[in-house]
Amino acid sequence: MRGWVWAIAAALALCFSGPALAADFGQAAQKTATERTQAQAELGRTKQDIAQERAAMQAKLKELKENLAREKKALAQAREDLAATSRLKAELTRQLAETSGDLKELAGHVRAAARELLAMAERSPVTAQNPERLEILRGYLNKSRFPGLNDIQQLVELYFAEMAGSGQIARWKGSLVNRDGQDVQADIVRLGAFTTLFRTGGEVGLATLGQASGRLLAAGGDLSWGLTSDINSYLDRESDAAPMDISGGAALKQLSRRETLWEQVRSGGPLIWPILAVGLAALILIIERLIFFRKVRANTDEMMTHVAQLVASGDFAGALDEAEKQRGRPTSNVITAGLALRDQPSEVIDNGLSEAMLRELPRLERFLTALKVLAAVAPLLGLLGTVTGMINTFQVITVFGTGDPRLMAGGISEALITTQLGLAVAIPILVASALLGRRAQRLAGDMEEKAVSLSAALIKARG
Repeated sequence: MRGWVWAIAAALALCFSGPALAADFGQAAQKTATERTQAQAELGRTKQDIAQERAAMQAKLKELKENLAREKKALAQAREDLAATSRLKAELTRQLAETSGDLKELAGHVRAAARELLAMAERSPVTAQNPERLEILRGYLNKSRFPGLNDIQQLVELYFAEMAGSGQIARWKGSLVNRDGQDVQADIVRLGAFTTLFRTGGEVGLATLGQASGRLLAAGGDLSWGLTSDINSYLDRESDAAPMDISGGAALKQLSRRETLWEQVRSGGPLIWPILAVGLAALILIIERLIFFRKVRANTDEMMTHVAQLVASGDFAGALDEAEKQRGRPTSNVITAGLALRDQPSEVIDNGLSEAMLRELPRLERFLTALKVLAAVAPLLGLLGTVTGMINTFQVITVFGTGDPRLMAGGISEALITTQLGLAVAIPILVASALLGRRAQRLAGDMEEKAVSLSAALIKARG
């Protein structure tokens, strides 16, 4: 219904608009026709472009399909190659397993041979000239290392070197660890693989090999005068005879176990001398005290009985003569001092007797305090030696490591022997000091007893 309304309205408008509207309509129709022609031309060009792009896309699609076909073919070929490679790998793995078993067996034989040679080299004096071969042989024992042809050849050369060295006499000047654990220079002669002789400035003897370090160590123990003379003659080329240890070091081990008491003490280092000085001083004081107590020892009971009887009878001169018979002894001196005060009051007599006892006590206790001090100083010096020895030991460890205990023997000996010597000196001093102190207390008690007896006798005589 609305459409009809609009149409009637448009017709009325055209009727009333007149010729002007007809002219505008014509221009619009012409413009519309022109635009239509242009749109159709543009549509043709668009269709042409679409056709060209479609052709290009179809060509590209064809190319991609061809490439996909080639890739699928290559993938199939790669899968075939992979399968062939897997079969080859399995075969090679099988062959490698068979070959590895033989190589592992060969490596085991090489390590066993190296282990045997290492055990021999750790005892052979030939190693002293070539200590580096110990580390080489220990390297063969590393299971993570697989020995090659060069390693096998080197092992064979080491075997031949050991055999050649066991039949040679070698002379050289080199380092050696002496019996005090110090590194010194020495004239060294090796007699095959049996014995090594050495001579330093003041020491001649036999040497053994340190298994861990490969260094020569002086065998402990003193040699007899005959052996020392034979070694000196051989080293001076004056004789062709020389002592040998054909037991493989067993005889030297037995010899090294012998050590005199003085050698043990000397290994304690420089602090043994102050300890020995303390012991000597204490010995002198103890002897002096023993002599003193022996001199002052007397039968004071018998003397006091006679003095009491004489005092009771009023014979003071006789009592004084009886006391004078033991002049110089502490109890006699106290009695003499008391008799000299016989005419004084009892308080004066008691004070005089106390004063006399006080005068005698220093004589009785003389040097006892000094002995106690020396008994305390001796173990302290031993402890100081222990600290010094441990410091020396750690210094040796810093330089040479812990591979060879002989290198640390000097510090350890100093650490232990000084303590041992300090205690050995202190214990007798302490015991002697206690016994002498007890003796002094008995004499002091005897003086006090006799002083009380005399005081009572004097008071009774006057009453």
